[in-house]
Amino acid sequence: MSKGTDVTASATGNYSIDKDINADVTVNEKGDVKATFAHSGLVDGLKTTVSGEPANLARTLKIANQLLHSDMGVKADISGVLGTPKVDASVLYNLGDMQVGVEAAVSEKGVSGYALGLQTKIDDITAALIVADKMETLKASGVMKLDSNTTAAVEAVYKLKSGDLKVSAGATTKLDNGHTTRLVLSSAGNAQVVYAGEVAKGLQGTACAQVDQALKYKYGLQFNYKM
Repeated sequence: MSKGTDVTASATGNYSIDKDINADVTVNEKGDVKATFAHSGLVDGLKTTVSGEPANLARTLKIANQLLHSDMGVKADISGVLGTPKVDASVLYNLGDMQVGVEAAVSEKGVSGYALGLQTKIDDITAALIVADKMETLKASGVMKLDSNTTAAVEAVYKLKSGDLKVSAGATTKLDNGHTTRLVLSSAGNAQVVYAGEVAKGLQGTACAQVDQALKYKYGLQFNYKM
């Protein structure tokens, strides 16, 4: 991946030990190694993933659990396992045309954050409402499918204490060549465009550019190759 003059790279190997057990090893351009071990099937609907950098397990070891049962989903991620543990937990319940969820972050200092949310779909429109940051931030969003290839979205974020309001809107479309392009505009004066698609067989490329109201810009290229 390239961002201006900064270039990063990584290589990942995947090994299926059993139908319910998978292992990944990723090495980046600095020689850092990250290993991931995933196991499904201990309990029906439960997937447990253990990840970390072998050279720095005390800081990077993480255990993630995901349980799907009937109309309910539960996630519990534990970081800082060998140091200062932190648990990020969430519960989602499907009510048919509406989904309701709650999440919280808990550490040795207590509950550091929580949020409530709901989502519903009416025809081609999906709407969501989230109250986050200990009930201090209100987020409302809507996604509308314009046709078989194009989707438009809008999001508003309102800070209840300061009265600060930020709005962003964007659209994504799939082109005839199978590539996709996305445009996002924000009330802060930023604009971002992304173009992605298969450059060659097995090679996916993504180009992105961003400019703000002061005409300062950022751009980047990313390539992923899957054998």
